[in-house]
Amino acid sequence: MATLGAGYLTLADRFKRTENGKIAAEIIEMMSETNEVLADANALQCNDGSNHITTIRTGLPSAVFRKLYGYVPTSKSTTEQVKDVTGMLETYSIVDVDLVDKSENPKAFRLSESSAFIEAMNQKLQETIFYGSIKENAAAFDGLTARYSKKSADEKKIGSNIIDAGGQSTDNTSIWFVTWGDLHTSLLYPQGSMAGVQHKDDGILTETSSTGGKRKVYQDHYKMDVGLSVRDWRSTCRIANISVSKLSGEDSIDLEALLNKAYYKIRRFSKTGKTCIYCNSTVLMHFEAQLRAKTNVNFTIKEYLDENVLHYKNIPIRECEQIVLNEELVS
Repeated sequence: MATLGAGYLTLADRFKRTENGKIAAEIIEMMSETNEVLADANALQCNDGSNHITTIRTGLPSAVFRKLYGYVPTSKSTTEQVKDVTGMLETYSIVDVDLVDKSENPKAFRLSESSAFIEAMNQKLQETIFYGSIKENAAAFDGLTARYSKKSADEKKIGSNIIDAGGQSTDNTSIWFVTWGDLHTSLLYPQGSMAGVQHKDDGILTETSSTGGKRKVYQDHYKMDVGLSVRDWRSTCRIANISVSKLSGEDSIDLEALLNKAYYKIRRFSKTGKTCIYCNSTVLMHFEAQLRAKTNVNFTIKEYLDENVLHYKNIPIRECEQIVLNEELVS
């Protein structure tokens, strides 16, 4: 699997280019610490305002051997246009004026008080990347689960890149192989806008309670315009229906066998992007338990983004708590 080249910018890279000042840099660092997707994903500017239109090839033209003086029948490829949207993720942090003014470093104190709001926005972003659905929330965007939602035996359909782990109960989860890159899967930001988190200091405002009481507060507004595009679904794969209760025990799920299937699903199509594996910490814990039980050269611990990270066939395995343990069965 290739790594992202110099031409690919992660969302964190975009942050650094569009946001100025120490406070903005600290916001980026705070988000990246608990959002591994944010550190991995490339950022792509929309090509249609706040929407992004992608043409996906769904079929190849034919090619034939021709005899001398023979003819070649005409054919054409088949394509499908997909429009992806961006949503506005926002939060407001409000802190009592007296608390701020009595602190030794008011700006740092306000950022510290805002950390819970930033983390809430951070978690909502990760959740939406995996589980967002326009049908359930028209203001959001479709995440990966909404796209990889139904299995198919047809290799020309996205459902063929769903591997069934065999779970039948309600304690199911997924492992994702996601290939990031402009030709693969990308986070989006609107045309002509700033990528990443936009911070506005609203200054001192008067807040009124439901009973008419008033107080002075500092208000900070955090906003992020973001969406998701899957240009080539063949380079991303979902291992679905993983029963959490069968991750251990005598008849435990062979996680390596599932990873191997997913690896060979995407291997040919992911060479121009950067692939990462995403799973919940519960699954990651069982990965390591299975590894301790046997010697396995496919799994190694290597440095990735200045951390020692478990890799499968040189692909980093990333921990994401927003991948839930009670997914619906994928049929």
